[in-house]
Amino acid sequence: MTTWDVLLTQPWFWARPWAFALLAVPLLLAALRLWRARSVRAGALAYADAALLPFATRLPSPQRLRRALALDLLLWALLAAAAAGPRQPVSGGEAGGLHRIAVMVLMDASADAAAASAAPISALEQQRLLLAALWPQLRGERLGLIAYGAARPGGPVGAAQLLPPTDDPALFAHATQQARPEVFADTPASTALPGLLALARQRLQQQAEGESGAVLLLAGAGVPVPADSDASAMGESLHRVRLPLFVLALPGLPSESAALLRAAAQISGGGFASVTAGQTGADNWNALYARGIARLPVGATGRVQQITVWRELYGLFLLPALALLFWRERPRRVPPAVALLGLVLVLGLPLAPPAQAQPSALVSRPDTLRAEHAAWQAWQQDDFARAQALYAALPGYAARMGEGAAAYRLRQFQVAAQAFHRALLQADTPQQRFAAFYNLGDASLHLPGRTLEAVQAFDAALRIRPGDANALRNARLAQRQYEIEHPPSDLVGIAKRAPPIHHSRFGQQGSSTPSQLRRNPPKQASAPLQQAAPLAPGGQLATAGATNAATAPWQPPTLDWAGADKRLQLLRDASAELLAQRAAIDTRAAAQEGAR
Repeated sequence: MTTWDVLLTQPWFWARPWAFALLAVPLLLAALRLWRARSVRAGALAYADAALLPFATRLPSPQRLRRALALDLLLWALLAAAAAGPRQPVSGGEAGGLHRIAVMVLMDASADAAAASAAPISALEQQRLLLAALWPQLRGERLGLIAYGAARPGGPVGAAQLLPPTDDPALFAHATQQARPEVFADTPASTALPGLLALARQRLQQQAEGESGAVLLLAGAGVPVPADSDASAMGESLHRVRLPLFVLALPGLPSESAALLRAAAQISGGGFASVTAGQTGADNWNALYARGIARLPVGATGRVQQITVWRELYGLFLLPALALLFWRERPRRVPPAVALLGLVLVLGLPLAPPAQAQPSALVSRPDTLRAEHAAWQAWQQDDFARAQALYAALPGYAARMGEGAAAYRLRQFQVAAQAFHRALLQADTPQQRFAAFYNLGDASLHLPGRTLEAVQAFDAALRIRPGDANALRNARLAQRQYEIEHPPSDLVGIAKRAPPIHHSRFGQQGSSTPSQLRRNPPKQASAPLQQAAPLAPGGQLATAGATNAATAPWQPPTLDWAGADKRLQLLRDASAELLAQRAAIDTRAAAQEGAR
């Protein structure tokens, strides 16, 4: 956004409105000049006849008096405006969010948006990056989030409000990460675009706290536009409640739906823009934000605004006033060319605007997303050392998995195992826990004396996904390697103390070599390993495709399942269930609102 856009869109305030009383000065001067002219005329008539008056006095012409009055009015108007202290609140979070607009974002989280395509990133990840690029441009607007979509192509379309309007970019970024097709897996009903807009309008009325509102629709291939939709009726219904619709068309949006949404957005008082595949820059918001949302009028909320930084604009009036005064009072003997050059120099003085430092809270999350993208690019280019360093500096489950996978490719198995341990503690879903256990088992199997940990990791992974062929194969390899390292014939002095079942259990209680072992175990695993789980598009890790399992059925070894169950219980949460219930409630509400 340019400086002139800010000057035209931000509200102006006057620190000293009483300074406009200076406009009375030119009127007083004009009255003084008129009184003096009349006094001179009266004095001249006292000693000269009226016919001799032109020879006794030299009075200015009426045209010159009007020109001088107009010049004085303009000069003193500029000086009065400069003295009144015009100013604007500094854009961004430093001004306390004066431009209070509640914007409800409708995000496409359907299976079509999350599916991998020929584009570098999926449409779902593109939406996250676009919204992250929008946050540094905001000047006080609060964003809420409603996700919509179907869990599978052609399935019922659900809706779930993941976040009310907030000015916390980190919280909003976390909510965008929760927008996934799995949220709508158990949707009991289906809704369409009118229901989504009605749900957004209802939630803004409840949560906007009296602020002006707007709806930002990220329309992709999963947007549910009914065939009999009326763009005029849709736009007029939003216009009546002063809720403009802004539409950002994503790749895959049908042309018929795009034309309908464009018409509805224009009728509602909003705007329409589109992006191509892979575009995630901030310049994509120029049409919708800089020339749209940022120019919406602010509603009266009655909230106390804490303004800490102002942009002083008195120079916009003071410099023209000085230039005008210089031109009027220039010496008559100065050539016009020299006077014009001086005037240009005065008018060309730069107005140095205050530094627009962005608060750290506004830039931290977009920087994190850009770093994630850079780490993913380094992984794609097989620059695993750089990818490991970038992932290590990032927070979250995906970063820990990326760090571990990069370290695994660099054969730094100890670092990889530690990263997968941390990823396990941050896993939110059974799929994430399975991937963490699976990769932890692979890394542990490469470490000396850690085969028991590998066996337990693969066992835990198989408890989550019992039929996974890769986990079955690696579990057999880990169990075979453990038996090679701890054969029952190498134990001495234990057979007299307990039955044979306790012999094997004793051997599996620790990965270090007991004092009773006759020989040290090998330092490296001798059996070949299944490759660690590869990275999927978007920087997430997933297990490789299923392979043919061995014919012999796999039997879990005798382990301490009570301890494993306890660890899984500590890691288990109900976030997925809560989101699914939220989606069911909001979908029913959207369907009811859309049917009215």
